[in-house]
Amino acid sequence: MALRTRVTFAVGVAVLLAVAAVSVAVYLVMRDNLRDQIDWSLSHDSSGASSAQQHGGTHDTSGVPRDLPQVHDVFLQVVDRDGRVVAAFDDRPLPVTADVVAVARGERAETFFDADVDGTPVRVYATSAGQGIALQVGRSLVEIERALHRLVMTLIVIAVAGMVLAAVIGRLVAAAAVAPVHRVAQAADRVARTGELSHHIAVPSGDDLGRLAASFNTMLDALNESLTQKRQLVADASHELRTPLATVRTNVEVLARAEELTPDDRAMLIDDTVAQTEELTRLVGDLVELARGDGQEEPLTFVDLDDLTRRVVEVAGRNHPSITFRVEGAPSLIRGAPARVWRAVSNLVDNAGRWSPPDAEVEIGVRDGTVTVRDHGPGVDPADLPYVFDRFYRSPRARTMPGSGLGLAIVKQVADSHGGTVTAAAAPGGGALFVLRFPAAADASGTERETDHRSSYGS
Repeated sequence: MALRTRVTFAVGVAVLLAVAAVSVAVYLVMRDNLRDQIDWSLSHDSSGASSAQQHGGTHDTSGVPRDLPQVHDVFLQVVDRDGRVVAAFDDRPLPVTADVVAVARGERAETFFDADVDGTPVRVYATSAGQGIALQVGRSLVEIERALHRLVMTLIVIAVAGMVLAAVIGRLVAAAAVAPVHRVAQAADRVARTGELSHHIAVPSGDDLGRLAASFNTMLDALNESLTQKRQLVADASHELRTPLATVRTNVEVLARAEELTPDDRAMLIDDTVAQTEELTRLVGDLVELARGDGQEEPLTFVDLDDLTRRVVEVAGRNHPSITFRVEGAPSLIRGAPARVWRAVSNLVDNAGRWSPPDAEVEIGVRDGTVTVRDHGPGVDPADLPYVFDRFYRSPRARTMPGSGLGLAIVKQVADSHGGTVTAAAAPGGGALFVLRFPAAADASGTERETDHRSSYGS
């Protein structure tokens, strides 16, 4: 069932239920009012009571006038305390119940009840006439039943007409209400058919449907950006992989004729092939890290950022033996994926080591969920600052150095996935300053420590 049809059906059913409830209430109120009027007229008719008082005291019906003027569809009779009819003013006797006898005996003042007299519905009223007798007055309910029947038929017609009118109006309202949804559905179908994510829909207003359209447009933009980044990543990865793969292939082809090479040439080719293979391994590892996205497959735990950074520096000292890494910090707890945090901090420290001149010092600080890495290298060109965290971006000076341009992009991805930030700036006095911030999991107090991490090979 289409949404428009469901809305129309729901409106029709809702109106029908409302009209039915109102109709039932009107019927019950009208019926009670009519019956109350009948009861009032019966209880205030004193002519029969006067006649009963005059003729009922002797329990002799011979003196009761039988030719009294009779009201149409009104029944009168007098009953004694034994339940016998002592006077009747109609050929159709009214039923004598226990409540009527109780009224004749003076045990109760009056009573009302419904009865059937020769197929005619009658409302009966019994009241004490004194001297141990009760007067019964009955009135036909035929006219009331007819009026109520006409009322029921009228209410049914009104209910049906109201439902039909509500369905027509509901159809028109539903058509206008679901039009934006229909446009969203058409846009989704068009995107599914063509794969083109640039099709936007007009935002009609600021209501719920307008926000739905705006959210759909935002989703399309996000998908389009994601697809663009994916294509760019594939293109950049293909470009970066092409060079080391071509070099390795060429070296292997040349090594296939090793007998034609001098020992020095063979050793040089082997060393170059190993270096290119390591570069491929590092590049593939970086691509895998980027492809992991936010790294949700790794559980989050409490990580002491200070301890992790010091262990990263120990590894960096072995990889860059001529550089001195100095760490100043205090215990700092964050909640994150340990392996990914390690990778981010390691990339920053390794980047500082590669750009630092021999015998230089890299200053690292850890405090309140923040890692600062400051080197004394050439620094970051102001024109490169907006792009240093982009995938595969390499400044003109970096293109002559080994690397894929993915290290800092991984740092930013890790920071974003943990709700943190990373920034780059030119350090005062020269060099580059990188600041990696994570939300602190708890305040960790501790004494500031300072440690020199220098390779055993010295500088």
